[in-house]
Order: sequence, then C-alpha cells, then structure tokens
Amino acid sequence: MKIKTHHPTDLRVSEAVREQEVQQEIASFLQALSSYPDRFAREPYLSFQQHLSSIGTVEQPPTPDENQRR
Repeated sequence: MKIKTHHPTDLRVSEAVREQEVQQEIASFLQALSSYPDRFAREPYLSFQQHLSSIGTVEQPPTPDENQRR
C-alpha cells in the first residue's frame, strides 16, 4: 500500500482554494440577503433558505485556479 505524503506547497494551495471557496460562500450569502426582500415581495411563500439555494445554484465563473487546471 502506497502512503500519500503531502508537501507544504500542496497544503498552501488547498488552504488558498478553501479560502476562496469561503469568500465565494460569503458573497453568495450577502447577495441573497440583499436581494431577498424584492424576491419575497414577488413570492411571499419563498423561504430565505430556498432563495439562498437558488442563488448558490447560479453558475459561477471559474476561479483563476480552475482556469489553470483546464
């Protein structure tokens, strides 16, 4: 069985990727928070969670890191 070793650069890259993911989640939440009142006015039975989920499923542009992998 081969043991996978992690190099320090691998950890820094994955930390940077995770940081970017967290920032994207925060941005989505803030966008949902600011746009919810208008959408709620049109759809009063829509919960904030449903609205947030619909914001999160909108296609996000690829991150610079994802562009490098392509």
